[in-house]
Amino acid sequence: MKLDKPITIHPNKTRDNDGKLVTPDPITIETLSVIYVDNPDSRAYYLNVQHIPSPIFLWKEKDYDDAGDITKAMARERLYELSNLEYGEGNQEAFFQSFFPRTLEDDPYGPGSILHSMFSMLGIKAGPQCSCKRHAIEMNTRGIEWCENNRETILGWLEKESRARKIPWVETLGNMVLTRAISKAKKYREQQKDG
Repeated sequence: MKLDKPITIHPNKTRDNDGKLVTPDPITIETLSVIYVDNPDSRAYYLNVQHIPSPIFLWKEKDYDDAGDITKAMARERLYELSNLEYGEGNQEAFFQSFFPRTLEDDPYGPGSILHSMFSMLGIKAGPQCSCKRHAIEMNTRGIEWCENNRETILGWLEKESRARKIPWVETLGNMVLTRAISKAKKYREQQKDG
């Protein structure tokens, strides 16, 4: 599928096995290499696009049922429509960029990244089975104000993870660490405004 103009996508930053920050090279795309997937069992029609890690859902559930027999031409039109509706005409880069999963390294001074870092310094590391990183990314995405207004939710996450690791849970201590993480994120945001 030929694009109106080339787009440049920036894959998310990550850390390698040694903990070093890795910033992948940007990818410039002129033509989308697309696999069309019609899945009647899931009532979904989506695209798998080369270089884009997440599927792009075009129709799901009721919209899928209402669309009837979907053709590739319909899918191309729907993709064009969605990319212009969500991000404004001509901003297809932002649309495709949104399909890259967020990482903690994308927002190192967000409240979730800071909280994650504070626990890491205490020797409490995120494991492959825990939801720590996912919750930290959610905190970054939702922002400082959301974190302040949803302290009980975040403390609930911390308590659940603490119990799963068999670490004694002390709510006042958890609240202090959370308050500190939010304060540091606010301080960094203020420094960015002033600088």
